[in-house]
Amino acid sequence: MTYFECSDKVIPSALLLLPLLELCQQQGVDTSKVLNGSKLAYYDLLKSDINISFDQLAVCCHNSLNLLPHNDFSFQIGQQFFNQYNSDIKTAIVNARNLTHVFKLLRCFSSEFFPVCKFSEFNSEQQRHFVIDVGIKHCTERVERFFYETLISIVCHFIDWRYPEIDITIQLPFKAPKHLEYYHTFIKHPVIIDKPLLLISIKSEQLDVPAKDSSTILRRQAFYKLTKKQKLNSLLTVLSRHIAFKPNTTLETAAAHLSMSPATLKRKLQAHNTSFKYEKDQVLKNVTLFHLMQTSASNQTISEKLAINDLTNFRRLLKRLTGKTPNQLRLAK
Repeated sequence: MTYFECSDKVIPSALLLLPLLELCQQQGVDTSKVLNGSKLAYYDLLKSDINISFDQLAVCCHNSLNLLPHNDFSFQIGQQFFNQYNSDIKTAIVNARNLTHVFKLLRCFSSEFFPVCKFSEFNSEQQRHFVIDVGIKHCTERVERFFYETLISIVCHFIDWRYPEIDITIQLPFKAPKHLEYYHTFIKHPVIIDKPLLLISIKSEQLDVPAKDSSTILRRQAFYKLTKKQKLNSLLTVLSRHIAFKPNTTLETAAAHLSMSPATLKRKLQAHNTSFKYEKDQVLKNVTLFHLMQTSASNQTISEKLAINDLTNFRRLLKRLTGKTPNQLRLAK
């Protein structure tokens, strides 16, 4: 089982850190203050596209949030993502035939695209949905929101650029932020706040709308290069996929799946500011909330997806995870 942890240097500095440093410079912020505590030197970053760890990136993001006068830099970085950051996954996505093809690429190479967040894909009768969650390590709410906003900006800019006739809907799991005006400025798609999940949705009928001016040669070249790379997913991503596949898994069975002892898995998860119980609850919660609020699935159907045979246990689990009953959540659609 191949995975990386928050201290492993696997994230290209050009993905988020270098655009962040450039924005800080434009605002007159000393880059040494942004890098403070990260054990990174500005001139080393300029010499080559070195890899950094998530821990280093999170420190720099935290510093930037305290140093920059405005809260729009996550949206700015997202808008410039496809212009500044060159990678094989970017080339493949830009030249994909349609959004169905884009999602297939993301399914295979999501850690190459935006590893700090993880994606869970769901289908309803007429829509395709993606639940977005913490991908590598749990941080402060401000840093996590920075990553979420950057990703939303990336997605919206890509849709507007490559598929301008398509609309998506975004649901946010937090109340209206103080900088809500930046959402209206940078995001042209409907945004619904104070929902239980961070959810991006698109109509199924729009998935096969052809992209204009895509290059088959560039796409195939990029895909070939991607297949030759070692696939690396974060520990939290590997664990969540295992839980989604086997909802009744335990700490012991999950540890065996990851080829480590339960004590080692517990220690590693603590280093990522989480626990096995929290990660399992999060997966079960996402599945339950999605089907209750986005589909017409019955309690019995949902409980079967969670490998729960007793409806009383299902209601008890939901009450513990959300504080609400199934009917209360359905009424809150």
